[in-house]
Amino acid sequence: MLYFMFTSFLGSYPRLGLLPLLGSALLLAQCKKKEVEPQLPPETTTGAMTFGCKVDGHVFTPRNGQGQEGLYVQYVNLGTGPQGGCYLNIPAADWKATPIKAVSITTDSLLVEEGKTYAFKNSKGTVHAFYAEGGKHQKLDSDEGELTITRFDATQRILSGRFHFVGTNQTTRKQVRVTEGRFDVRF
Repeated sequence: MLYFMFTSFLGSYPRLGLLPLLGSALLLAQCKKKEVEPQLPPETTTGAMTFGCKVDGHVFTPRNGQGQEGLYVQYVNLGTGPQGGCYLNIPAADWKATPIKAVSITTDSLLVEEGKTYAFKNSKGTVHAFYAEGGKHQKLDSDEGELTITRFDATQRILSGRFHFVGTNQTTRKQVRVTEGRFDVRF
């Protein structure tokens, strides 16, 4: 039936022939879905639960997958005294990537303050960072890197900041550059 309708249509318009139909089919076959390059989230201070950076120039943003959240935040007050301060953990992971990619910022016994900039170190009372993709690239004390807190609101439980660092794989000595980092989270 369809063949009959198609040949009747062409018979009604003999000058059209098959050329326009074949050309249209060829054009449609060439259409490919263009993969959208991820964009860095804007720098905000509203508790928007965003996180992003560039790793060796490529945009990294967390994505949920494999039953895991791409971004979550832990902020625990450890009290005052010699072991006091706060524990902050901001792990961001792309669970859809193969291998899984992750950037993590943590503090150990440090009370972060709005407007302050902290150098990433690997000792108690400092800020730590690493990047992982098939191997861990720890920010070593000799590598550059820092975290700036742009908003810390304990009442509304909002923490925002910017960061950058160089991470070194301690086995291979390969380095990655994490730049243009930003986060705006609720804890």
